[in-house]
Amino acid sequence: MIIQDIEYTDRYIRITLDTGEYFRVDNASVPSGLLRRGVAIDIDAYNHLKEESMLFECKEKALYYISIRSRTEHDIKKYLMKKGFDKTTISRVLQYFTERGLINDYEYAVHFIQSVREHKVIGNKMLERKLFERGVDKGIIKKAIRKTVDKEPDIEQVYQLALKKYKQVKEKHNPHVKVVAFLQQRGFGWEIIKKVMKRFGDDYEDIHDIQE
Repeated sequence: MIIQDIEYTDRYIRITLDTGEYFRVDNASVPSGLLRRGVAIDIDAYNHLKEESMLFECKEKALYYISIRSRTEHDIKKYLMKKGFDKTTISRVLQYFTERGLINDYEYAVHFIQSVREHKVIGNKMLERKLFERGVDKGIIKKAIRKTVDKEPDIEQVYQLALKKYKQVKEKHNPHVKVVAFLQQRGFGWEIIKKVMKRFGDDYEDIHDIQE
């Protein structure tokens, strides 16, 4: 096999062989001795070009994916696997992105929590579930929640949320129990729920048997 053509761009080098096959590779990934037209390459050099080309294409897909919005490492890995890249190539890309700060699950988690709380009154447990579903490590999640503790909804906000739900279910059987279940689904802990429900007065049913 012989290198028939070499095309340089700002982001990559395109190397075309006399077989018609071509590779796009990172500028720094190919030995300088290969970068000449008319050079014959052996099977080892061919495999190197193929491997580096696959790595470059994988990086390009990942860059496009994170350019749309922030992603977790789990999201990117899942996306690249669907695109048909092998585990070794994906692992190299994830390491490359992590080293350059293009993947940071902690920053993602902090931003996610802040963004969600700007639009919803929501408890920590639901935030934990949502982030865990996105593949964020539990330790990172807890650290991010501690970081955003000042953004947690206060009792008044949770009470107003509970009151709104109560008005929707007050004509049904055990409305206060339904409100408690609703708050649990929203991710609020038992201590917050008890404080909120006490504000309904003495007319609500005994809820102490409903535990997390």
